[in-house]
Amino acid sequence: MSLILADVGGTNVRFATAEAGSSDLRSIERFQNDDHDSFEAALAAYRDAAGVETVESMCFAVAGPVTGKVARLTNRNWTLDEDKLSESNDGARVHLLNDLGALGYALDKLGDDDLQLLLEAEVRPHRQGQRLVVGVGTGFNVSPVLQYEGMVRCLRAESGLSSMPSRVAAPMVDLLGHKPSHMICVEDALSGPGLTRLHADATGRKMDGKDILKAAASGDDEALETLETFARMLGEMVLDLRLQYMPAGGVFLAGSVARGLVDSPVRDVFVERLKGRPTRKSEIPPVPVSVITRDEAALLGCLAYAEDNR
Repeated sequence: MSLILADVGGTNVRFATAEAGSSDLRSIERFQNDDHDSFEAALAAYRDAAGVETVESMCFAVAGPVTGKVARLTNRNWTLDEDKLSESNDGARVHLLNDLGALGYALDKLGDDDLQLLLEAEVRPHRQGQRLVVGVGTGFNVSPVLQYEGMVRCLRAESGLSSMPSRVAAPMVDLLGHKPSHMICVEDALSGPGLTRLHADATGRKMDGKDILKAAASGDDEALETLETFARMLGEMVLDLRLQYMPAGGVFLAGSVARGLVDSPVRDVFVERLKGRPTRKSEIPPVPVSVITRDEAALLGCLAYAEDNR
């Protein structure tokens, strides 16, 4: 067995193995982070469970910033170090990627069954054009995906930590009558915790994002109003991102909140907003927008990156 892959989130980590030159993922397992003191401990447990005796290369997608050879999880006190991981794992070559970047590297490995098309452009572009992955889950971030001389390159960004645009805040102000002081950056609102905050500000009821989605699906008027506001805000954000990154090859949404939103009663509200013009001055036509539905997409991206960087 030559490759170990992992999608490392704040709550759990999904592992898989693959043979060099193969696109098949094997021995896919998910571990709860709370059951392990460190990523190294979770990795050791996976190797034991999957029976991986030797490893040549490892590639891990991490839900947090990657600086040099070190990655730090945003929502858990875990640090991954390429040199230390290599030393404790047979001297294997180690690659660390931001999780959004890993999804970008996965795009060309995803089939039609792995994507749900929300908005089709008038002229559907070649899938290898400039593209953008937008992650909406525990946090918010983007990864611009560029094709250059036959190679895919995913650029780093921290879009979720940038200031919230006024156009994104406008639907929230319509709902609440003001912009709360704790809604400062983009991911303060456009994330799972952000959905919880928005509902609490609107109703005085603190509910988990999943519970808000369930309540909206059952016809709860307050949950529906919160979710519709969230959908309009996310739609406005995508319009802004179209101008910032010019993703003629398409926008690809990912993350539990994005997937939950498009399966909710406010899907049409979100899609309708995506059809709008980014600004009065903009003549840029709509680009295709899809949702990544495959759970193992980040693992496929890790595999693609490891194969291209052997």
